[in-house]
Amino acid sequence: MKLKNILKTALGLCMAAGMLLSFQSCDNDDVDGAPMISNVRLLDPTKADSSLNAAEPGSLIVIQGQNLGSVLKVYFNDFEATFNSALGSNSNVIVTIPANAPTKAVDPAVPNKIRVQTRGGEASYDFVLTAPTPVLSGLYSEFVKPGGTLVINGDYFYNIKSVKVGATNLEVLSANVKQITAKMPATAMSDIVTVEGEFGTVKTGFKVNGSEGGMINFDVPATSWGSEVCWGAAPIMPATDPGAISGKYSRIKQTKLPATGYADAWVFSTCTFDFKLAAGPAADRQFKFEHNIAEPWKAGKYDITIAAGGSEYVYSFQPWNSTEYASTGYQTSGWKTAVIELSEFKNAAGNTITDVSKITDLKVLFNTPDVAIASFNGSVDNFRIVKK
Repeated sequence: MKLKNILKTALGLCMAAGMLLSFQSCDNDDVDGAPMISNVRLLDPTKADSSLNAAEPGSLIVIQGQNLGSVLKVYFNDFEATFNSALGSNSNVIVTIPANAPTKAVDPAVPNKIRVQTRGGEASYDFVLTAPTPVLSGLYSEFVKPGGTLVINGDYFYNIKSVKVGATNLEVLSANVKQITAKMPATAMSDIVTVEGEFGTVKTGFKVNGSEGGMINFDVPATSWGSEVCWGAAPIMPATDPGAISGKYSRIKQTKLPATGYADAWVFSTCTFDFKLAAGPAADRQFKFEHNIAEPWKAGKYDITIAAGGSEYVYSFQPWNSTEYASTGYQTSGWKTAVIELSEFKNAAGNTITDVSKITDLKVLFNTPDVAIASFNGSVDNFRIVKK
C-alpha cells in the first residue's frame, strides 16, 4: 500500500509539473513576443474610452497594446517609473507618470516618448509630458513690511514671468519649481498676489497685509473702551520695535519659565466683543495669525480659546510636537503665518462652532503645564478668522 501511494503521489506531481510547464509555455508565448503600444488612456473608468497623447506628471494612466505581460521597465522621457506589474496584463500596463519626469519646459531636449521594455523587446510611443499650471499653496508670511521679502510657496513655478501685488510688479529675487521670493515695494501695500508662469497664472484668495476677519492685532482696539485687549499682562511691543511685522505685537522673551500652566504675563483676552465676523460654520473658515519663534521651541503651547454662543472652543498650538522637530525644536525664519482649520477648535463636548458670527471672545495663553522651560522667545500678531 505504501509503495502504491508513493507511486500515485509521484505520478500526480509529474502530471502537475507537466501541466504547469504547459501553462507557462503558453504564457511565455503570449508575453514574450515583441511588445507594441497602441494607445494610452486615463485609468479613470469614467474616461476609459479616452485616448491621450499628452498628460501631466503625476497622472495615473494605462498603457495599452500587445505582449506587455512581461514588462520590466517603463520610461517617460527616459525617466524610469515605478509600477506594480501584478496590476497589469498582456494588453495593459498601469503606471503613474513620475512627478519628477522632465518636460520640455525643463529640458527642451527630452524625446517626448514613452518606452516600455519587456522580455520580448522594447516599444516606444510618442507622448508629451505637459507642464501643469502653477499651484500657489500659500505665503510663508501673509504680512510683509515695505521693502521686505515676500516668500511664495507652491509648485510648478516654471519660467516665472511676473509676480504682482495688485497691479504692481515686484522684483523677483529667486525662483525654483516650489518657491519664489520677491521684494515688496518701499511703500506699504495690501492686495492680491498674482504669479504668472510659462504655463498659467495663479492668484492668492486673500490680500497680503490684509485686514479681513481681524480679531486682535494690538493696533485696532478689541474692546468697547478702546484698549488693545480687555485683560492679561502679556507684553505688547511698540510698532517702532525692530521686530514688528505690522504695527504692535505681543512677545514673550523669558528664561526659566516655571511649569505653572498659567501666568498673567503670558495671556491676553478680548472679553465680550463684537468682531463683526460673517455668519457661517467653522468648516468654511480658517484661523490665522503670524508668529515669530526666534529660538528652538521644544515645550509649552499656546492655548487659543474662542467663545461663541455660550461655549468655549479650544485649540493648542504646539508645532514643535511632531517627528519633524523632535530633535531640533521648532523655529521660524522670521515671521510665519499659522493656518489652522477653524473646525480644529472643539468645545468640551467635541463640537465645533456652528455660526462664526456668534464669536464674542478670543483668549491666547502661553501655557507650560508639564515642564519648566529654560528659555522662550516667541512673538504673535494679527489673529483673524477668514473664509477659505
